[in-house]
Amino acid sequence: MSKNISQQLMSRLINHILANTSDEVDDCLTEPANFFTDINRFKKERQQFFLDTPQLLGFSGDVSEPNTFMTFECMGVPIVVTRNSLGQLKAFINACSHRGARVADGGGNKKRMSCKFHGWSYDLDGDLVGVPSSQCFDIDKASCSLTSLPIVDHQGLLLVGLSQKVSKEKLNEFLVPLDSQIKEFNFAKLKNIAVRKFEVAANWKLVVSLSHESYHFANLHRESLAPIMTSHSVFDQFGMHTRWAFPLKGIERWAQKPRIDWPKKLPGAISHTLFPGTVIVVNAQDAQIIRVEPGSSVDCSVVYYSGGCANSDLMEESLQAYNFGGDIFANEDLPVAEQCQQGIMARQADIIIGKNEPVVQLWHRLWRGELDS
Repeated sequence: MSKNISQQLMSRLINHILANTSDEVDDCLTEPANFFTDINRFKKERQQFFLDTPQLLGFSGDVSEPNTFMTFECMGVPIVVTRNSLGQLKAFINACSHRGARVADGGGNKKRMSCKFHGWSYDLDGDLVGVPSSQCFDIDKASCSLTSLPIVDHQGLLLVGLSQKVSKEKLNEFLVPLDSQIKEFNFAKLKNIAVRKFEVAANWKLVVSLSHESYHFANLHRESLAPIMTSHSVFDQFGMHTRWAFPLKGIERWAQKPRIDWPKKLPGAISHTLFPGTVIVVNAQDAQIIRVEPGSSVDCSVVYYSGGCANSDLMEESLQAYNFGGDIFANEDLPVAEQCQQGIMARQADIIIGKNEPVVQLWHRLWRGELDS
């Protein structure tokens, strides 16, 4: 292969800019309002797409060394991921066997985790090792370990299972269709630098679709993204996952230079979406993760926006990129998702997805097909 993945995408995007085209599909798609409002559908999606499907927690860089840990929350489940003294990766429900309080917060390097409520402590294998006033408890420590969850580190991405239907084998197979596409991004070197949590009054599918089309750049992002990025884009499907990329303005100037001189990283953004809708956005330096989950009702969702840094010496630049994207997402994208939910519920009429929104169409078909199956 003469060019890496980013350079192949760069070539396709330059051709589109020069021709003023984009990857499109042949027809529009209509979707009934109940796609975003039906409670029974919502309950099935929640179980099948989230509880019974591998979920991406974040980058594994913070738990790459022995005696490290990191905490997450996924579908309302508090999770602590550890790397024990032997270097083995483990995951547990972050809940003390005494009263259920959390045994860890944040992340770091240590050999024991301790509940802040009463001080019960656990090692990084999840075993109960300390009980203050132990004479007051008639318990067998071996039966009071933390509840384990299946977890794998797949090319620097932490995948976890939240139900018994998600086996270690299923976790290992989940990203295989994307293996060759994500290898060059070396996600294993990324350290988690920050996370924002949003509660959004919109169906989770409406929020996911925000990251799947650039048709809205010129209008919604006219003062933020539109001045620096074009709306030309390319997309590809890899099993149940997708890739969508769009460029910075001026990328077409590279067409006049020898391919050997082209940058190894796309001057733009590459979004890999893992089923059912977690987006990994790769830019020239780092990456961000947008993890969208169904909330407490059909018209609510919970969103985690996290950032990864590849080089600690460039932490300030990484934070600036993370905050730039996060502010746009929070202040421009999410409010529109809430408006869409309100409008769909009020009108109870079909929505229209254009030929120039191919990735949105693709995901609607995936969601429908997988749920029907």
